[in-house]
Formats: sequence, structure tokens, C-alpha cells
Amino acid sequence: MNYDMKKNIENTQEHSQKPVLKVIMIGGTEKVNKNMTVYEYGDEMIVVDCGIGFPDIFDMPGVDTLIPDFDYLLENSHKIKGVFITHGHEDHVGAVPNLLTELPDVPIYASKLVGEFLKVKLSEKAFSDIGRNFSYHLFGPESGVVDFGHFKVSAFRTNHSIPETMGIVINTPEGVLLHLADYKFDENPVLDKPADVDAMERLGRDGVLCLVSDCLGITSEGHTKSESSLANTFHELFARAGNRQILVTTMSSNISRMYQIMDAAMKINRKIVPSGRSVEQMIDVGRRLGYLPFPDDFFINERESTSYDQKDLVYLIAGCYGQPGSSLERLSRGEHESIVLQNNAMVIFSGDPNPPGADITVEKVRDNLTLKNSEVIYSEIQDNLHVSGHSVRGDIERLVKLINPKYHIPIGGTITKMRAYTNVMANMGIPKERVFECLEGDSVEFSYGKAKKGKHYETKQVYIGGNKVDELNPIVVKDRSHLSSEGVFVVAIPISKEGNVLSDKLEIITRGFIYVKDSKDLMDKSKKFISKRIHNSKAGKKDPSDYKRRLENDVARFLKKETGMYPMVIVHFITM
Repeated sequence: MNYDMKKNIENTQEHSQKPVLKVIMIGGTEKVNKNMTVYEYGDEMIVVDCGIGFPDIFDMPGVDTLIPDFDYLLENSHKIKGVFITHGHEDHVGAVPNLLTELPDVPIYASKLVGEFLKVKLSEKAFSDIGRNFSYHLFGPESGVVDFGHFKVSAFRTNHSIPETMGIVINTPEGVLLHLADYKFDENPVLDKPADVDAMERLGRDGVLCLVSDCLGITSEGHTKSESSLANTFHELFARAGNRQILVTTMSSNISRMYQIMDAAMKINRKIVPSGRSVEQMIDVGRRLGYLPFPDDFFINERESTSYDQKDLVYLIAGCYGQPGSSLERLSRGEHESIVLQNNAMVIFSGDPNPPGADITVEKVRDNLTLKNSEVIYSEIQDNLHVSGHSVRGDIERLVKLINPKYHIPIGGTITKMRAYTNVMANMGIPKERVFECLEGDSVEFSYGKAKKGKHYETKQVYIGGNKVDELNPIVVKDRSHLSSEGVFVVAIPISKEGNVLSDKLEIITRGFIYVKDSKDLMDKSKKFISKRIHNSKAGKKDPSDYKRRLENDVARFLKKETGMYPMVIVHFITM
């Protein structure tokens, strides 16, 4: 065998053994939450973000939050080198406690703000066992490179609606990938420094294989305004309120917004009353880290607020999305245990846009407040109440020109937003085949500088109940939704000691379906139908469970035909 042939064989073997770089979208696509992306190369894996999702209150009754499906991480836990968090919003960090219950030793890399926020979350009863031993690796633009071997990870400064937001640089054997979750360019941020444009330019000059970035604002033209542009709004509204009671609601994680509200209150000699656990926790973290440098006597406990003249206070209250049970929602119903809503109070909503499914709950809270003669102020009737923390089209185009990546993976938006991103890139001269629109579980594979759609990894919806830890079985959630919309129809069928079915003595109980006393004809028809099915059936003795299931299905179809409704049917045999 000559040298050249031997070398070719060796090269072929080497190439066949070379790992493929995988980018796996566990969450953060299709919907604007539950962010989690896996980067995998050979025996190494890093994870970027681990956030919660927001349930549909109508389709998911009793569900507190959604979390990413951790199955792939659990199967490959030996590969995980670290979880890197881009910023402190719940949809990017809120599921970390749930992950730590499964993988308590996984290293967490985060900014100081995120780290302190996690300490607060892990101090809650549900996670207290983990919280006692929790520690994290301080990570950010100043922390340098974290070298795992195949992956070398660093960060650069970006802007968002919360301080210490970062873009993550992932240097791999295939090239450099940039992960920019939520970002914007803010030349005058409230509590932060402007985005590091110089770092982006350097990365672009050195060459970027792929940009994984936020596409939520792609359909809006122009450039996102600075957070500081809202300062005058609060001053003006507070002045207009005069001596009236003032309540302001915003996202509890938006420390910059809270700072501006506090600053406006202090300038008119009003003190701040934090209301709601999430608001209280974030204010505590913000004060400890120096982001909210206001004196102790500036903050009044909500239980003591009724003893103060209301013209001397501003309530900073949780519940800007109308969340059931939130401080503002309870107040709107007149059921708050500490705060009394005064006549002609000014209530300011500063937290648009609403997440999916929240429009109805927000409107209900606003209606309740209006009926109590409050002046309710929100974005539709008042300018400059909210600015987005997300880039819009002009900003996204600016980033792409700075970075000049070979490939793109849009994240953080809906399917429609991803397609809009692809179209905008096409207008910039970037071929559509270089933009990968990914659903949950989709992957993109990189090998020798080229990218292709990879394997699809099955992911399931993971529902978390009120205790924040235990998963809810999807069947339970489906049943709850079914019960809430169609009701329940229970058939109790007596069986004699001899094993004979006493169909003439069956009883029917309904809840949330019809009012029995007004539906005698339907009840009679139902009993006759069920009795006939029982007598005509030859099943049951051999397979009682199958007999029961078939009877339930038959009754459900009968009720659908008779009423147009499809209640949950439960057949129960009772031995006499």
C-alpha cells in the first residue's frame, strides 16, 4: 500500500469518527417562553437557559407553570458541563429549580443578579432541600472564557428590560455560535451599560458560524426605544393624580421599570408599598445588589399602609397580567387582605404586551377596577407606558450586519415570527436555506462548516401544579379541561350478589352538564339507552374493564347526539 493511499484511508477514518455539532431546541420555539437550547459535541453538552412557560388558563386548569421536557438531559446527564443563563426573566431561568430537583449537581453559570434571584426561588419550601446547598458559578462579560475542551464559552453585554443580560459566545470545533436570547440596543439604559457593539463587531470580523437569536419583534419596523424614555411618563401621571391613591403594576422582574417608578414617587415625597410576593422578592434582590438604592424608610409594609395618608404612598403591586390570585387581581375583587382600594384611585398598567392567553384575565381585572370607580390607565389610552425589551426589525438587521453569520436559527418567537425572520433575511440577501426554523425537539447539525436539519427529538408537555415541583399527568390536565367545558355524567349501575346487572335501578348524577330537574326527558331517554346497551351487550363477563370503557364511549356519543355536548362519562358498577 503506497503512502498516499494509506493517508487517504486514515483521513477517511478520522473524518468518520469526527463528532457532529448538534443544536437541539428543547424549548423557546413555537411559543414565547420555556426557553432551553442544548449544544452537544461528542461527549460534551452545554445548555443555554432553562425557563418556565405560561399555561393557557382555559385549556390547562389547575396548571401553575409549564417547564421544558428534561428527558434528553436526564438521558445524557454525564455529558452536561453546565447550564448558562442569559438573563433573569422567568421564561429563561424559572425552571432551574425544577431541573436541580432532577440533576442537583449540574453546574449553573449566571450573573450575580440571576444567582441571587435563584437563591430566593430555592429558599421556597418546595425547593428548600436543594436551596441549602445551592451555589453557582459567576459568569458574565468580565468573567473570561470557561473552557470545557470542545466548548469554550464566554459572554458579551447586551440590553434588555432587566440588567446583566448577556449574549453567549460558544466556540466549538466547528466554529463560533452566538446565542442572543432577548436583546435590544439601548444607548441610555436605566440601570445598565449600553450593549457592547465593539465586541459584536470583533466577533463578526473573526467569523461566526451561526447566530441563534430572538425574533419576537421582527414584524415591527424601526428601532426599540430606550427604557429611560418612560421616566417622564410616571412623573406626569403621578402629578395628575394629585392627592389620590396611586397603584402601579408591572412585571416583577423589570427592575429598571421599578427604579423609574420609585424615582418618580420619591420626587413627589411618596413612599413605596410593595405588594405581592414576586414584587417583594425582586425588590429585595435589587436593593441587596445596589440596583434600587433607596433608604429603608422609603418602603412601607402593605399591612401598615392603611395607617398612612394614601396621598403619601405609591403601591407597586404584582399582577400586571391579571394572574388569578395575584395581589392586584384580589384587590380588583375587593378581597385583598391588607389594601383597601379608594374611590377614584389611579391604577397604572405598565407591562404590555400580554403573554398568550392573558388578554381576557387582564381585561377582567381592568373591568373590576373600573366598576370600583378607579381611573385605569393602560397602553391603549396612554402613550409611553411600556417599551419592549426586544429588538424590532431595524435592530435585528443591525445585529445581522454586525455579526454577518453564515447560518441563522431564530428563537423566542412564534412560528409566524420565525417565518417573518426568514423573509427579512432573504431581503438582506441571505438564502432561505441558511435560516433554520425549528419546532420544539428539532435540531440543526453542523459538520465541516455546513449545516443541515438534524434528527427530531420527541418532547412532551410538562405541567407543574401549585406546589411548583410535582408534574401533573397530561391525562389529568386533559380531564380537567374536559370537565370545565362539558361537565361530568356519572352512571351508577347496581349489580346483585349473584352478578346480575340491575339496569332498572341505575342512577345518573351530573355536574356542570345539565340541570337534572329541568331535563327529565333526557334523563329518561338516557336510562333507556343505557339499559338497552347493557342487555344487548355480550361483553363484560370476560373483560369488565373493556365493557365499562365501551359503555362509556357509547353513552358519550348518545349525549353528543342528543345535546351537542360531550361530557366526561363515568360508569360505575356497584355490588348490592
